[in-house]
Amino acid sequence: MTNKDGAVTGLAKDRFQVLEDGVEQKISYFWVDSRPISMGFVIDGSSAVDDLMNEAIRGAGPAFLKNKRPDDEYFVIIFSDSPTMVVTYTTDAKLMPRVFPQVGEEPLYDAIYNGIDAMKEAANPRRMILVITAGGDNGKGQNQDQLINYAVKQPVQVYSIQMGGGTEEANVLDLMASVTGGQSTLAGASSFLLEKICADLAQALKTQYLIGYKSTNTAKDGHRRGVKVKVSSPPGSPKLTVWTKSGYYSQKEPKIKTSTVTGK
Repeated sequence: MTNKDGAVTGLAKDRFQVLEDGVEQKISYFWVDSRPISMGFVIDGSSAVDDLMNEAIRGAGPAFLKNKRPDDEYFVIIFSDSPTMVVTYTTDAKLMPRVFPQVGEEPLYDAIYNGIDAMKEAANPRRMILVITAGGDNGKGQNQDQLINYAVKQPVQVYSIQMGGGTEEANVLDLMASVTGGQSTLAGASSFLLEKICADLAQALKTQYLIGYKSTNTAKDGHRRGVKVKVSSPPGSPKLTVWTKSGYYSQKEPKIKTSTVTGK
C-alpha cells in the first residue's frame, strides 16, 4: 500500500473494499502482516546490460537488503546464457554479489520461472521475487503464456525493474506483477534511481495487509475469478495505490469415475 510519499501503514479494515468479478465481498479476515520475507533476486547478467546499467545493478541488491531483518532470507539467480543460482538461501546480506558477467543472450522467462520454482523451498510464508533486467528474452525456453499461467497459481509476488527503454517483455512483466500482486517499474541506468527504487520497495514490503473473504460464488468450476481491492484514503492524505493479486482460480469439483458392471 503506497502513496506518493511511500508505504502507508495504520489503515483500518473499514477503509478496504473487496470485489470479486464486480460483486462486493464481506471481509472476514484482516491482519497487518510484518512476518519475515523470503526473497529471490533474479538479475540480468547478459550482454544486453551495458557498463552503466551494470554499475547501477551492483548497488541495487545491497540497497534492498540494507535494513533487512535477521530472519529475512534471500537467494540470487543471475541469467546470461542460462539462469544460474549463484547464492542459495541465506540471511547474510554480505553475500549479495557485486560482479555480473554481461555475456550471452537473455533467458529472461526461464530465469523468472526458476526463481518462482525455487520459492517452494522458502522458509518464510511471505515470498517475493525481484527481477532486474535490461529486457529481452532469447525465446529458447518458457514462453510468456506458460510463465504467466504458472505464476498466477503460486503464492509468490513478482516485482520487476526494467532498465533502459520499454520492450515487449515490459508488458509481460507488467502482467506478471498484476496477477501476482507485485509491481513493475521502468528505470534508466542511474545508480541513484535504481537504489532508491529498491530501498523504497524494501520499506514497503516490511508491512503488508492480509485481507480474507469467503466468496459468494460457491461454484467449484476451476474458473478464474477477478479480484479488485479498493481503499479510501484518510482525510487530507494523497491517493493510495494498492498492490494485490488480480485474481485466482477456484477449486474444481473432481469428476466422479463410474463403471458399468454386467452380471450374468
